[in-house]
Amino acid sequence: MTEAPKSLDDLRAEIDRIDADMHRLLIERGAIIDALVRVKKTGETGSAFRPGREADMMRRLLARHGGRLPFSAVEHIWRTIISGFTHVQAPYAVHVDGSGDRASLQDLARFQMGFDVPLFMQEGPDAVVAAVSASQGDLGLIGLGTSRGPWWQGLGGPGQPVVMARLPFLIYPGRPAAVPAVVIAKPLGNAAVDEMAVVAADFASAPQPGIFDVLADATTDRWRGLIAVASANLPDGAPRLGSYAKPIDLIEINDQAAVAE
Repeated sequence: MTEAPKSLDDLRAEIDRIDADMHRLLIERGAIIDALVRVKKTGETGSAFRPGREADMMRRLLARHGGRLPFSAVEHIWRTIISGFTHVQAPYAVHVDGSGDRASLQDLARFQMGFDVPLFMQEGPDAVVAAVSASQGDLGLIGLGTSRGPWWQGLGGPGQPVVMARLPFLIYPGRPAAVPAVVIAKPLGNAAVDEMAVVAADFASAPQPGIFDVLADATTDRWRGLIAVASANLPDGAPRLGSYAKPIDLIEINDQAAVAE
């Protein structure tokens, strides 16, 4: 016997039920965060930013996603949830480099951090580094590309921030807020993820594409820049200015699959 199709009211009732379940689960997640704050005692000081866990969450989301809802919407929803609860654990602000594509970096910050986390626009990368250095647990967002100077010289010293993430982490066709940037924060110890090591470089000429991930450059008579290389390939003892989880480039993966076919 063929089951009769559900009515419009029935379908709307199912949506209402799912929405209520989602809200209930968010409240339940919040209760767990309250317990976490009590255990970790990070409610007032320090940083709850956990780039390794966040990268793993995004990988799991991507692996199990399907259906009609665009993945960009799913990513943004999850980013808002993650950042909102991170801010609940230990309030922080994000200092944004306003010297380049100001509007695009602000869009990236809001896509990544949501609207509950305060944003402060700074005059340039050096000002972002200084603001994060002077804070308890703030983050900085610096756009990548040609720089007016080697701002990365302000990273890595005592009390100074380091690179903790590269954005966007997920690269796919038509994604919003796609401007490349790095997140800087004070060192997070075991909370950091060590897949790509960040170092300063000084070469006679620009490095060959593909060997390094060129994050920023301030070319003079030589080539000076901030680069990343797989941590496994970095010589022991090389001075680091941070590390991050390697982004997932779905465009490149799809192109490689097409060639293989």
